[in-house]
Amino acid sequence: MSAGRVVLLLVVLSGFYAWQHQYELKRWWRVQSGSVPATSAGISVYTAQGCGPCEDAIHLLQGTGRPVLVRNIDEDAVARDEFESAGGGSMPLIVDGRREMRGFNPELLQAWYVDRPHTASRLDQVGVYRGGEARIPILYGTTWCPYCAQARQYFDSKSIRFRDLDIEHDAEAKRQYDALGLSGIPVMVYEDMIWNGFSAQGMDEKRKWVGDGHW
Repeated sequence: MSAGRVVLLLVVLSGFYAWQHQYELKRWWRVQSGSVPATSAGISVYTAQGCGPCEDAIHLLQGTGRPVLVRNIDEDAVARDEFESAGGGSMPLIVDGRREMRGFNPELLQAWYVDRPHTASRLDQVGVYRGGEARIPILYGTTWCPYCAQARQYFDSKSIRFRDLDIEHDAEAKRQYDALGLSGIPVMVYEDMIWNGFSAQGMDEKRKWVGDGHW
């Protein structure tokens, strides 16, 4: 391939990346220019007048003790432009660093900001993770459970490495399951959060928020 074609390919790929990440790039520029504060040390909530779920989200997040920056798109033109650049959609738009949530998922926010530190401590006390082991997703289930099979298929289809623990045939898995006070199957441990049951949509929402590994 000639040098000219290589340069052209790089230009096309750069343009495609910029198009895909236009919101992040615009926001980076505004942060650098000082027109909008960085949110690395806090959480931004884009809201509007009369948005009940927005108020509920703000109340929950402020209760965690973290700094929360409320951005009302009806009163702040810059906030409105950022919200629209991010694709608009359901409100609130919650931004925490690289994480974004459109709409209000109280169970996920509660688990991530409030319950997760305690859950992580419980997992360590029970010895769920061995020393130096990556905290990959864990499935506590059985061979006959259809929802367990759906969870396995989901992780395999996404090429996500996970630990598949059979509580009927693995004594250590059963010990962990009982020590954590779990009930029902499947039970998922994902990013130090514990969830009963499985749905592909629910897992998609969790992955969209926290990613496939600690950030």
